[in-house]
Amino acid sequence: MEPIDFVVLWVDGGDKKWQEEKAKYQYLATGKKVDVSANRYRDWGVMPYWFRAIEKCAPWVRKVHFVTCGQKPEWLNTDCPKLNCVNHSDYIPAENLPVFNSHPIEIGMHKIEGLSDKFVYFNDDTFLLRPIEPSFFFRNGLPVQYAALHPIVPQGLLANSIVTHVTANAVTIINRHFDSRKQIRKNWKKWFMPNKVGLKTALLNFLYSRHSAFIGFGNAHLPVPMLKKTIEEVWAKEPEILNETRKSRFRSINDVSQYLFRYWDLASGNFYPTSMEKLGKKYELSLGSAAFDVVRNRSCNMVCLQDAEECDSEEVFNQVQSNLIKAFEAIFPEKSSFEK
Repeated sequence: MEPIDFVVLWVDGGDKKWQEEKAKYQYLATGKKVDVSANRYRDWGVMPYWFRAIEKCAPWVRKVHFVTCGQKPEWLNTDCPKLNCVNHSDYIPAENLPVFNSHPIEIGMHKIEGLSDKFVYFNDDTFLLRPIEPSFFFRNGLPVQYAALHPIVPQGLLANSIVTHVTANAVTIINRHFDSRKQIRKNWKKWFMPNKVGLKTALLNFLYSRHSAFIGFGNAHLPVPMLKKTIEEVWAKEPEILNETRKSRFRSINDVSQYLFRYWDLASGNFYPTSMEKLGKKYELSLGSAAFDVVRNRSCNMVCLQDAEECDSEEVFNQVQSNLIKAFEAIFPEKSSFEK
């Protein structure tokens, strides 16, 4: 088996020094006072369970690259042979630091020293729940991807969303390099086979493929398998926008994100198709969230647990955090080798 690494980004938003630095640079950028109150960037306290899940569900992983601005949680065992603590300064140019935007951190991941050619990118709010094999992420040397065409529809709050602009930037680049009809026709089995992508997705893919360009791609908001060679190819062909993103200390509508690399694999046909149902689910964390039962019952392979506005209240946050920790403790009670 070829080695497969995991990469995860993390920040301790409760770190006073980090908050002060963020406020300083954001004030320099905007000239406005910045809110760095604790409830804006709190750590949910569940990162130890992320590592426990990796050890229990994917013991075959070669190395975990833990990417931070230099922060290390007290519970982390930095002597663990499977752990590589990566500082932003290890691969991001000094003139672009410090950075408070995940996009520059993501687009340079292929520069992490010792990173395997095949790796899986995790956000710190995405977790494994069930044991999986390497073939869950890579088959026939290809990344296993959720293959769905999906329009970008900017409306309501999304109309002013940076994420919407960043997604549109990526799709614009994809259409500059790929003929959608030619590529989909060439790889039609990967887009239209119900047993691969699911019946509903196959039908929608057929409908949306009638357009003269890629209209957008569905995102699972779950861990993404990646190839270093894809990232290197995109950097070689689109250095200008990637270099501009690398200079973007805070999120900007002119950025691109790691989704550009995923879209590149989809547009080129360099992927093995799968359905959303086989990958996992996304939930918002709130008092009435189904996430707690999903975690406790391990109802899917992977899960994304996102903040909800309801948790802006400290009282609600504390209760939701307690419920979440209890759910994880029920399935991953034993410390991993990544913990002291």
